[in-house]
Amino acid sequence: MSPARTSRPATPGPRPDPVLRTVSRAAFALIMLFALLLLWRGHNAPGGGFIAGLMMVGALTLHRMATGESAMRVGPLALVPIGAALSFLTGLVPYLLGRPFLKSDFGYITTALTGEFEWASAMLFDIGVFLVVIGAGMAITTALIDVRPTHLAPEDAAPGPQEDR
Repeated sequence: MSPARTSRPATPGPRPDPVLRTVSRAAFALIMLFALLLLWRGHNAPGGGFIAGLMMVGALTLHRMATGESAMRVGPLALVPIGAALSFLTGLVPYLLGRPFLKSDFGYITTALTGEFEWASAMLFDIGVFLVVIGAGMAITTALIDVRPTHLAPEDAAPGPQEDR
């Protein structure tokens, strides 16, 4: 038996446009790569985790619109407390060590694959923000996508007399 998915199943309806499905595959991959690049670069520039999270929400929403299925394997709201805790702990650790809250530390690492690159503890904060933005953004998007009107408003139920203009 396979594990149950926590995300909601796709809503039944018309099949997505084949052109949208085809184009969205490449666009989804490119947007996700760009989001990860923004996240990676973000610890040295302001807003990396936030804007990367927004880009990822855009990619996930495009995938949902094109295929009718969620690309997330967990419920989006599960990411919010994880990301908030990671961001908070990133700030708390320096404070507990007698340094200012959210004080970032950095250094350099050299690997055969990437050469020398800078690491920073601010990256953990950005990853936390990234997870919060994805979780909240996809929860809102999913709630809007899954709206199913069950009845018409009273003024829409029966057509009224035509007004002369």
